[in-house]
Amino acid sequence: MSNDYKELTSTNWDVMVVGGGMVGATTALDFAQNGFKVLLLEKQQPELIWQADESYQTRVSALTRASENIFKNLGVWQGIVKRRMHSFTDMHVWEDISAAEVHFSATEINENNLGFVVENSVIVASLWEAILEHKLIQSVFAEKISKIALNKNNASVEFESGLNLTTKLVVAADGAFSTTRDLVGIAVEEHDYKQCAIVGCVKTELNNQNTCWQRYQAEGPFAYLAMENNVSSIAWYLPVEKMQWALELSDEDFKQQVEQAAGSKLGKVEKTYGRAGFPLVRRHAKEYVKPHFALVGDAAHTVHPQAGQGVNLGLLDAVALVEVVSQEKNNTSKDWSRKSVLRRYERWRKGDNIIVQRAMEGFDWLFKQNNQTKNSLRSSFVSLGNNLKLIKNWLMFQVLNGRGTLPKKAS
Repeated sequence: MSNDYKELTSTNWDVMVVGGGMVGATTALDFAQNGFKVLLLEKQQPELIWQADESYQTRVSALTRASENIFKNLGVWQGIVKRRMHSFTDMHVWEDISAAEVHFSATEINENNLGFVVENSVIVASLWEAILEHKLIQSVFAEKISKIALNKNNASVEFESGLNLTTKLVVAADGAFSTTRDLVGIAVEEHDYKQCAIVGCVKTELNNQNTCWQRYQAEGPFAYLAMENNVSSIAWYLPVEKMQWALELSDEDFKQQVEQAAGSKLGKVEKTYGRAGFPLVRRHAKEYVKPHFALVGDAAHTVHPQAGQGVNLGLLDAVALVEVVSQEKNNTSKDWSRKSVLRRYERWRKGDNIIVQRAMEGFDWLFKQNNQTKNSLRSSFVSLGNNLKLIKNWLMFQVLNGRGTLPKKAS
């Protein structure tokens, strides 16, 4: 594959996917496996060579059973397994101002695990390994779109290099700051949480016991996400004004601060593997679709990451869109990229995404230690919830397996 447009096999495509990250690559591969001719645009070709060593990536995802099913049905799960992934069986949540705690266990819902912690680069490499072998996908790198015209029967796409292409459908999977979304004039509603997330991987004195540990404190939650042996990914939520402070700490000071934020749950922090930080902002596009155009993943919505649902929602978007479009293409002779068809996808996914966004905000509000009455009620609520197995098990099932009618590839 090449980034030279003169080598393109066509200037007319069924689907053009903008963005080759986890959600965009999933969208492109699924469309191709359903017989669509796909052009995939990405900044640069991801690295496929991957060696399991002691160099852990900064960004990870906690994959649900629905996401596992998607990757299995696309034929890329084995690529993830052969690289590196780790299942976790338990989740333990507690706070620092009371004895209230809740423990979730896979055995209570007759499951082998509660999900998998996987480095994002592993997921991307596994997807692209399949993409580069698929005859219906061609990839273009380092091309920037300058204009998109949504016509009656197709979309015309112009590039800064002078390249002009047409496609029946443009799928924007280029992230929260999607320029593709902006080019077609889709507005976004935003809410700034005034928080940031500090992420990375650390090695601790004690084994993580295949458990994700989450501690709530005044400034925000801290989580250890179980990876292999004594290595865990961290998600440390702080007021946004403390982001630079956390990123600029020396390694020794960072170890001490992480240990303190975790309440020394896994003992001393012995090693760090890099860190990154980003502000937390909830975004939701006012519309997901236009004629011959659709948003998926972070281009359509972002959610507070404390329950790890972001990429899982995006993967559901991807396969839901492909399912709706494929059904229309196979069952009728009408234009499968018209807005009325794409609106079925929007109605299917938008409601679920809103529910998860609001649920995460409700959870964030509940655990903020900013009101004594709420603190007392929360302590009672958490303790009660830990003992009400029916409710607790229902919550575990919803998070692990998804809500409502799932796309076939996720079931």
